[in-house]
Amino acid sequence: MTLPALDDDLVDFGDIPAPINALLQEGVYWHPADPARARACFRSAIDLAPDVLPSYRCLFKAHNKQRDFAAAYAVALEGLGRAAMQAGMSPDWSTWTRPALAAAPTVPARFLLHSLKAVAFIELRRGHESASRAALAHLQALDPEDGVGASVIAALLDREDA
Repeated sequence: MTLPALDDDLVDFGDIPAPINALLQEGVYWHPADPARARACFRSAIDLAPDVLPSYRCLFKAHNKQRDFAAAYAVALEGLGRAAMQAGMSPDWSTWTRPALAAAPTVPARFLLHSLKAVAFIELRRGHESASRAALAHLQALDPEDGVGASVIAALLDREDA
């Protein structure tokens, strides 16, 4: 197997440092064949540059795909906390408001919404339906246009009710 060249830019992670992009690209590359190696790449990216938010998303998605929901949840909260700090907001998502998110820098604000979606999904997968519903309800209040796809989680919860 040949590792992806940086100029291939297989996944657009945005404007992030080249060494971090290289680690994320390597993790994406290895994920299908060697999930542990992929997770190690993503964790290395976080350890090297904890303010680069896409690294957290890669890692919590990798843990989730491996059905390691406890680890996925911990990483989602870790990334959420880092993004909240960058946005000048509380890490307690229940305190977030639409005006505060609108006033925050775009990248961390968007990441906060995606992280809250992840929390709702992971809580559902962990069997914590009420926690999932609480996160989802708050996400829907923050993002009534469904820009981050909360409706997907809502549909999963509806299936749980059926």
